[in-house]
Amino acid sequence: MEKEEEKEAESELVLRVQKGDLDAFEQLLELHSSHLRAFVAMKLPVPHLIDEIAHETFVFSHRHIMDFKAGTDFGKWLRAIAFNLIRKETLRHQRLARNKDKFLEHHLVQQSLRGDLSPDLPLVNFLEECLNRLPEQQRSLLDRKYALSESSREIASHFGQSEAWVRTTLCRVRTSLRQCIEQKISSSPELL
Repeated sequence: MEKEEEKEAESELVLRVQKGDLDAFEQLLELHSSHLRAFVAMKLPVPHLIDEIAHETFVFSHRHIMDFKAGTDFGKWLRAIAFNLIRKETLRHQRLARNKDKFLEHHLVQQSLRGDLSPDLPLVNFLEECLNRLPEQQRSLLDRKYALSESSREIASHFGQSEAWVRTTLCRVRTSLRQCIEQKISSSPELL
């Protein structure tokens, strides 16, 4: 019986919020704040993000309170909102990490081909070793892209290939270089 009373009280609060009662929304926050934070913490255990996601969830729920049907599970609705925000944050973080890795790869390859890197860094030595293992055509492709800063169209013309071939091959070569460097790092215990 107690659960039913809580549900009715929650429904009444939702209806009051939908009529513009901010005090009722504050009461809803008090009812669900700790459960929502626990839910977020289980999915994304980063302290500052727990507070941020919980806050964004409550802001979103207030802005869209008219979309919520009183009498249904408000806590479940909040968790669904939080889950979507967590997913969005995770995807954003993954995208940033990929972009950072791509920039670092691009920068290292470019500097190495221009001879601008300090040879006494282990990573630089690994990159040089991995570059030297590449077939001549792939090294030439990298040289044209990074040392000569040629466009995909210019490189395609030189090799008698399409621009799509250039982009695909560059992607494969960079992946190969990354894997080679990662293998060398993992087999060098002094770097771990």
